[in-house]
Amino acid sequence: MSAWRSGDGDSLYDVLAEDVTFSSPVADYHGRPNASHLLGLIAELLEEVDQTGAYGDERDGVYAFTARVEDRRVQGIVREERAETGELTHVTLFLRPYAALRTAIGRMREALERSPLPARA
Repeated sequence: MSAWRSGDGDSLYDVLAEDVTFSSPVADYHGRPNASHLLGLIAELLEEVDQTGAYGDERDGVYAFTARVEDRRVQGIVREERAETGELTHVTLFLRPYAALRTAIGRMREALERSPLPARA
């Protein structure tokens, strides 16, 4: 959440496990290079990120937030699963409403055309 609020997606790489999985609303992506890249692009896409809730413990956290994608407001949930070492092993993103999700998907498609995944998906 802090990386998305600050727009600093580069800070995520070191907290991700080598074999991390990122589950987006569209697909699952595996490995630190791909997950870090996608989470960084999302940090650039989301504006005015405001965390509205936090639940869980040091191994499994769920964070609610609101944000803006272009002129659309989104509500989201991020679930983070961590290893005993503290590294993120699985990150799942949920976004709503559907119209805002479609806008976000279109923006991510454009971002990935400009900056493709670093590793074969």
